[in-house]
Amino acid sequence: MKRTEVGFLVITLATLGGFALLIYYSLVQVTPPMPPAAVAGSELWQEYGCMECHAILSSGGYSAFDLTKIASQLSEKELREFFAQPPHMPPHSKRIHVSLTEREADEMIAYLRYVSEIDTRNWPPPPVVEEMGLKERKNK
Repeated sequence: MKRTEVGFLVITLATLGGFALLIYYSLVQVTPPMPPAAVAGSELWQEYGCMECHAILSSGGYSAFDLTKIASQLSEKELREFFAQPPHMPPHSKRIHVSLTEREADEMIAYLRYVSEIDTRNWPPPPVVEEMGLKERKNK
């Protein structure tokens, strides 16, 4: 074998080895499995059709807030109060969110807590409307 062929072979094997290490490292960094209460909360999320209006990890409806990080923004007490005494859904004056039992609230909070702990690297970005509002307030 010529020296250039050996060099090419070494570079190719080193590249493939590095690529294999990157794949292995990305597989090791997998999100931990969902606890049973979070799985039950996910099923409630689907059963009550929360994704019709809300999104998690940018999947779902866009007519209400994205709830990916809501468990890190509100306390457990605030979430429980919301689930026990759900408000009207704007702009409706009569339609309200589904009221959850205490067990269902525990499961939904476990699900929202699990989702909020996923490293999304600041995804989803804030809506353009909120960004514009913040810029306008800062300029005043």
